[in-house]
Parts: sequence; C-alpha cells; structure tokens
Amino acid sequence: MLPHLIKDPHARHNRQIPQARRHDTAGRMETFSRKFNVRTTVQIHNKTATSAVSTPEAQACHGITMVFADSVHNTVIVCIGSSLQLCDPPETAPQLLAGCREQTGFRDGPRSQARLSTVHGVCVDRNKVVLFTDWMNNCVRQIGTDGHVRTLYGAAPVSLHLPGPRGFQDGFANTARFHHPWGLCLYAEQTQIIVVDAHNSSIRRIQRSTAHVSTIPIKQDMSVETINGLTEAPVPTQLLYPSTIHVARNGEVMVVSPSSHDVFRINLETMMFRSVSIYCGVDMSHRPVCVDVTASGKLLVGFTGYYYDAAMHVRDHKIVNYEGWQLYCADRNPVYYSQNSKLEICTCLCFSLAVNADTCEATLWISDCRAESRLLRVRLELKWEFLRVLLLGVLKPARNTLLALLPACTHHGRSVCPILQHIVRILQGSSAFA
Repeated sequence: MLPHLIKDPHARHNRQIPQARRHDTAGRMETFSRKFNVRTTVQIHNKTATSAVSTPEAQACHGITMVFADSVHNTVIVCIGSSLQLCDPPETAPQLLAGCREQTGFRDGPRSQARLSTVHGVCVDRNKVVLFTDWMNNCVRQIGTDGHVRTLYGAAPVSLHLPGPRGFQDGFANTARFHHPWGLCLYAEQTQIIVVDAHNSSIRRIQRSTAHVSTIPIKQDMSVETINGLTEAPVPTQLLYPSTIHVARNGEVMVVSPSSHDVFRINLETMMFRSVSIYCGVDMSHRPVCVDVTASGKLLVGFTGYYYDAAMHVRDHKIVNYEGWQLYCADRNPVYYSQNSKLEICTCLCFSLAVNADTCEATLWISDCRAESRLLRVRLELKWEFLRVLLLGVLKPARNTLLALLPACTHHGRSVCPILQHIVRILQGSSAFA
C-alpha cells in the first residue's frame, strides 16, 4: 500500500508555533497547494525476500537503508543489505557497485570481492569516484572508477570478520580513528571531505591532498537572532550523536542531531553553529533523522516518532517535511527482538534531493526500509489551473500586461510561447523546491 499524503499538515500542533509564524506558514501552504500537486510513486521495489526468508529480521538484511541522488551524473546510489548498488539511470533496477547483500565484513578489493558493513553516507566527486562511510567498520572508504574498494581514512581491514577498531584520533590516512562515522559531504571545491563522526559527537575535516584528518572545534553561537520580525535568543544545546550532513550553496553545512532533536547550521569558516527551527507542523515528540538543502537554502527534514492507538499499539510514524508541508507520511509497526530491543533497520528513513541539470526537474528519492523495502520518488507537478492562468496572461494582454509582453507564435494551429514554456519547465523543476 502506498503511504498516504497529509491533506492539511498544519492543522495539528499549531499551538507549538508562534502566532505570527503560524499565519505565515498557513499562507505559504495555501499557495503551495494551489500551485502544485504532490505525486508519490514506487520506482524501485527490492524483491529479494523469498519464502525461505521468513522473519522480519532476516528480510531487513536486504532492505534499502540509504539513498543518494547524484544530480551531476543523474544516477541514484542505494545501500541494500551490505552492498552499494547503482541505479543508472535512476529508474532502472539496482546493479552492484560494491560489496555483497547477504554477507557483511571488512575487505578491500574488486567490487564483487570487497565486503562492507552498514553504509550511511555517500558522495560522488567530479571524477565519479564514490566516497562512503562504513559505519560499523569505523572508516571512510572509496570505490574507484575501476570498481576497486579502498579504505582511505581510518583503520585498514585486517580480517574479514573483524570490524576496524574504533576510536577518536586525528592523523594521516589510516592512522586516524573514527567511532561510527555517519554522513559525509564534499567541501571547498571538493578538496575536503566533511565527516560526521557520530559516536564521537564531532565533525571531522579531511584534506584530500594530504589525507590528513582533523577535528573541527565548533561552538554554539549564542547571539540574539531576528527571524520574520521575531527576536529569538538561542537555547544552549549540544551536538549529540549527529547523523546526516548537507552543504548549502552559501557554504554553510546542515547537520542533524537526533539525540538533541535539532538541526544545526554550521559555518565552517567561523566554526560556529546555531540551531534551526524545524518543527513546523510536526509533533515535538518526533526527532529529525535526515536533512537535505534546496538551492535557495530551504530545508527538507525527515522525522521519526511514535504514536499509540486506542488499543495501545505502537506505530512508528515517518514524515518528510518541507516548510510545513508533509511530502511523505507513513506508519510502521515496529519490529522487536527479545527483551523489547527495537530493530531500527526495519524502520529507518533516508532521502536525497536531485535536480536534473537538463530538464530542471526536481525529484525527491526516499528509502523507507521495512520487510518489503522500496525506493519511492516524490515529484511536485505544477497544477494545470496555475498553468492556464499563465497562458491566459500571454494570450490576453488585459489580464496581465507583464506576461502579455512575452512573444507568442502560432505553430500547427496552436499558440506557442517559448519563454513561457521555459518558465513552466523551471517551475516544474528546481524552483518547486526553491
């Protein structure tokens, strides 16, 4: 069953939003819903589970637990089990990039012989070299264009069945130590790699030219800030067990800290961070788990939380939120081991935003892992009613004198406005998530 879309996402929990901001949010959502339709479609369905794999725990080993959309090369990389798979083009079935779905481990080598563990962060440089964090093996690795897997930063593999040693140590290449590194991204014209060192609650910087790993000494910016006419003093907080990271066009990075229920905006030049307001139309009991940044610096945030129905059954609630608009919403029944320890992999949420450079089409890829794990594609499509208003503005000068100045021509018995068509393509694409 496809997950449903919330019709009125800002109707609940408005009491948590200041009055002025609440009206502003309602106005934006009304404009958003009037111009765009939200389409959610299944693109890739991971059908590896068979009758021989009966338990949810076993099925989860084949789940799509991570997705990375590469806008530059128009491809999508997913993590399935203990392997990285490439969808090129994005709509095609996944093909092996490195590792093995069924076998976890720690081994460098050719793509089919290499062994990975849990991959949470991926980025691709301009030369199509894939960099990724091997969470369980406590290191950062790469897949070269020849398909060879190498461990670049952190302990190099010693044994197939022993993970790399964890720790907290700066240094060069394999002498550095991490403790469950999560997200990573390229920075400073791809000369640096910024890594979220999750269990060390720190942000690490890697100089690619020297292979040196260092810890960024960030601290909270406690100055008063004015947002939408409202003066807000920051509340003291900490960067606890951070997860995903993304770079905005202005050079700032956004980091999710699920344990502190925050998304932080970090300026790597001043090494200062601030908490960003994200709970617009979302229950404060939910925690952020992933984030992406649009071209104009607006945030897409993924949340996870728990609800109890009348029978006190627990439902794991997943949301992908954009400016208060829920682009994706689904409930899951949590899976438990003995002694009630939760199996997180069955309910993890990850997404990645891509804008096609040729068509300007914005696509949000969502992986929502569960037993029948699948990859979803969410698109914002401009509604015909709004297009018709634009078209009337071109064909009838009295309606809109500005749009009437756009040149139109007749082709095969129908009016055509090349500039308007270009505007429509842009509206359907990148500016839909602007």
